[in-house]
Amino acid sequence: MKYATEVINLLAAYPGREFRMAQIIRHITKGRDVSPTQRNAVRIGVFRVLDHLRGSGQVEQRKGATTSATYLWNPKLLHEVGENCNVNCHNTGGTVAPTVFVGT
Repeated sequence: MKYATEVINLLAAYPGREFRMAQIIRHITKGRDVSPTQRNAVRIGVFRVLDHLRGSGQVEQRKGATTSATYLWNPKLLHEVGENCNVNCHNTGGTVAPTVFVGT
């Protein structure tokens, strides 16, 4: 999938925040003016990525009206690890969780 990294990085950075398709496309094209043909190609690629992420349960789609929808990273995924979620998975700065040594 061509745009999977960009979509995952954007949505996972803000779990629970809703994004419209236009916002995701603007993020991928870096705000540049692109032709309608290029914008449509990006939209189709992003839709395919979002469809796969929805199928795996990582992204939720919320329908607004008949033609609009928003997408958000499933915030429930962050808290299904267990009791020590803050110790094991919510490290900051990309550090590895500390190991506890028992014994002498």
